[in-house]
Amino acid sequence: MAHAENEKTQFILIKKLSDFFWQSIAWLYDRTWGSFSGVARQRSRARDGQGRTISVVIAHYNRGDLIHRPLGNILADPRVDEILIVDDASEPAQYEALCRNVKKLDPQGKVRIYRQEKNLGVVRNKLDAVRRAKGKWVILLDSDNTIFRNYLDAVFAIPNWDPKVKYCPSWAFPYFSFRRLVGEHLDFNRATELCRDRTLRRIYIINDGNYFFNRQEYLDQLGILENLQNDVADVMVANYLWLSRGNSLKVLRKAYYMHRIDASSFWMRTQVESRKRVMELFGRFERNERWDDSVLNGIE
Repeated sequence: MAHAENEKTQFILIKKLSDFFWQSIAWLYDRTWGSFSGVARQRSRARDGQGRTISVVIAHYNRGDLIHRPLGNILADPRVDEILIVDDASEPAQYEALCRNVKKLDPQGKVRIYRQEKNLGVVRNKLDAVRRAKGKWVILLDSDNTIFRNYLDAVFAIPNWDPKVKYCPSWAFPYFSFRRLVGEHLDFNRATELCRDRTLRRIYIINDGNYFFNRQEYLDQLGILENLQNDVADVMVANYLWLSRGNSLKVLRKAYYMHRIDASSFWMRTQVESRKRVMELFGRFERNERWDDSVLNGIE
């Protein structure tokens, strides 16, 4: 018994040290390469998109002081021909900070900003943001995250983009690694298997977001979510619907992004309710229950 307790204590200690190490790396990144001045200094070497370009769409709310974070690594990349920020009626001071800081970082005017007249909530704002994009293919990026350049490299290494697939990062650095699923096509049945063996309860890829997808297919498949103003697990609800309708997720190799967790990341600060909603949806996967409109009546 004492031996088992010692092993458990050692495991907890190792995990705490590992978490501290990766959090320190993230802290250092934010204050150097990912800082406001770091983003301004970045110069991207031209990369070959083989005649293809994409849009990056950023759903924004009250993070104008930190908008340099998602703009890192994409402003100077020629494969990204549109960056659209859709502000969900932030507080006036934060909207002013957003406009001011974007102008500093982007004097050439690559970034477009659209402001909602009233707050739509996270789900509707994301749908509207995607709808307003000009490109056929989109990365929908949370306003507190940063995609690394190898994510774009992985996207453009795909010979033919499939409209029925959402392409996913392989590491939400430093917290969530999805690398054991690299190369897999996760359809609904495979997601059910991975939920039943608890893999997806440990690897939160279907509650992650920051995916690459076809704009029109996204809107066609997920437009029903317009009936949700807010949902405390909006990404997982969207992916549950996406998979229920016969589509799939694919995890790209060496496609990383910086994932930040803090209270200001949420439209609504509801971590307890969020976990309850996520577990409810995991349960539907485990029971092999596909989407029905009762999901729209979830926790709000």
